Amino acid sequence: MENPELLEEAVAEGRGVILLLAHMGNWELLTRLHRFFPKGTKSGAFYRPLNNLILNERVLKEREADGTRLFSKRDSLHLVSGFLRENGVVGILADQRVGLQGEVVPFFVRLTRASPLPSLLARRCKSEVISLSLRTVAPGKWSARYHRVHKPYNSANCMEALERAMMVSPMDVFWLQERWKVYLRAGIPFGNWFKKEDARGLKAHRGLVWRKAGEEALQLPKACVHGDIEYEEATGRTADELQDIDPAKPLPIDFIMVFSENPELAKVAKQLGIPIMRAGNFSK
Repeated sequence: MENPELLEEAVAEGRGVILLLAHMGNWELLTRLHRFFPKGTKSGAFYRPLNNLILNERVLKEREADGTRLFSKRDSLHLVSGFLRENGVVGILADQRVGLQGEVVPFFVRLTRASPLPSLLARRCKSEVISLSLRTVAPGKWSARYHRVHKPYNSANCMEALERAMMVSPMDVFWLQERWKVYLRAGIPFGNWFKKEDARGLKAHRGLVWRKAGEEALQLPKACVHGDIEYEEATGRTADELQDIDPAKPLPIDFIMVFSENPELAKVAKQLGIPIMRAGNFSK
């Protein structure tokens, strides 16, 4: 542990500490981290129960073997709030993608939705919030470092602190997920996902308008337009060319908008993991 004094300061406030974590390094070590906590400090963490009940029981037993208390996402927040008010430290893996329930914030300069849980608990319990990074220093050895979170402890500042933690060692970050996914729903304006019409990231989402050769140049419905989406046009291209269009820019294509069915394009897009939406399914 590089700077244990940062956690000691937070624990000394006496209102509990929320520890922002990422899938970084060997995150199974995190349930043993309380060995480096101030003496007598209780350790807790959120976890998602495994679908396989037998494996879940085994994993839960191993993770709680050293005294860390695990809270399921199905548990009442009153249990967690009580734990924090007893000056416990609760770890939350905050790098995961969330659906429409999350808050729209910048994360590595792109807008995405982040879990409101850390900021919600911080407001409710008046707890301190810090983030943690793990860095591999040798096979089977890791170095941990705490990072301050700027006040107020809102979701934007929590994610900014998590960015700084992850940038300590990008090679240790491991989370296979489309983190900046825009949840598209037929008939629902894109603004519903971005929440605000003026919401902008420094790097916009990338949309591709695909038109078949000779297809009428229809306009995109207003519901498909938002200032954080930059559209590119592809007219009369073959489906296989999508494999060249996607990597032509540093950021991948987030979605493709079409005006008619295109089975060949759908096949290639599926292989590349790019969702396709039919413009006609959105409100005018």
